Amino acid sequence: MSAMSLGLQGQPFDGTSRDTSFVSNRPQQDGLRFLRSAFADRHGGAWIYGASGVGKSTLARHFLREASGDAAVAYVDGEGLYASQLLGAILERFGYDVAPGSTDELLETLRAFLAQQAHTRKPPLLVVDRLNRMYPGALNVLCKLASMQADGQFALRFVLLSDTDCNHIIGSPSMKPVADRLYGRMELRAFTQKESLIYLYEKLRAAGASRPDDIFPADVCDAIHSAADGLPGALNRIAAAIIDQSDALPVRLSRIDCDELTVVDEESPRLVLTKAGEVLQDVQLVATRVLLGRSEMCDVIVDDRFVSKQHALLAWNEDSVILIDLNSANGTLVNSRPVKSRVLRNNDVISLGDHRVKLIYANAGARTDYEDPDLADTATMMNIAQVRRKRSVRQLPLKVVHNS
Repeated sequence: MSAMSLGLQGQPFDGTSRDTSFVSNRPQQDGLRFLRSAFADRHGGAWIYGASGVGKSTLARHFLREASGDAAVAYVDGEGLYASQLLGAILERFGYDVAPGSTDELLETLRAFLAQQAHTRKPPLLVVDRLNRMYPGALNVLCKLASMQADGQFALRFVLLSDTDCNHIIGSPSMKPVADRLYGRMELRAFTQKESLIYLYEKLRAAGASRPDDIFPADVCDAIHSAADGLPGALNRIAAAIIDQSDALPVRLSRIDCDELTVVDEESPRLVLTKAGEVLQDVQLVATRVLLGRSEMCDVIVDDRFVSKQHALLAWNEDSVILIDLNSANGTLVNSRPVKSRVLRNNDVISLGDHRVKLIYANAGARTDYEDPDLADTATMMNIAQVRRKRSVRQLPLKVVHNS
């Protein structure tokens, strides 16, 4: 049954209109108060995290509409962006017609814009979404932007959004310029059962329903809440699907199966970068080609003197990951064995200098052609120097000593 046939002005859960009902609930009100305080603070930085679908992006966009009267604002989804792509996207959001250029050129253009805005005493506001899915090169750009000052004040205010409590990223030494700017961090929680009911009913009222409980009785709202785990994004998807599939009102709980309406997102590969057993980065891959190396232009930066500027390339699809060594000076190891190219499997460990990179990708399957017992621990894998020492021992000439 279509939404129009229910007497509604349109589908209330398609997300095409401004979600005023979203910000009327307690979690979003708390989030708005937090962002307003951070915006007014001299540090001018805020970090909000929470599960995918909890409403971070909607909250941030609502806040941008509030702030747009006082300053230039921009929203950028950082997922899978390289350093130059991030800068280009920021400049475009601030109204620039961006021509292709190097990272340094784009950074200087943005620096000039921020310096110009500083004269108005209203630093621009930037929202960067999906921080946990950004590549290290783009994170490095964020640090440079966070460090910029003009006329004795920070040149840019920012809000960072992430799907996880990625303190291993923001708390790392390389992210100190960003961490030092944070007014604070906040977890945006999911709706309670009562908040989910209020949200669903307000959405229905906004679409023209005078009695929302004639469409979704309370027990149906409770079932939707349970299936969605209180996440507004999932509430919308499930409620929209129920309306489309219903053939009579009110909707009866016995006629729907919320389990079949939940959406499970496919996970892309993850790379866990460690050194001496300490996790330095946990990167969710988005781009299908990923460059690893020491250069700031790489997607995954490995700061190691034994790692080449452009050391290795990863290419992946829905069921495989291929590693290619780019003629690096010191070579690449996979599970302690030197390789030039390799089809990787789930939990394979790449050694780059003194660093380890573990691939986590269930779709790639498990390798069965080795018996190494310690592959689960990236700290135990041999590095380049260890392999060289092992080779040198094997190549030593045998010295025979005759006892008289």
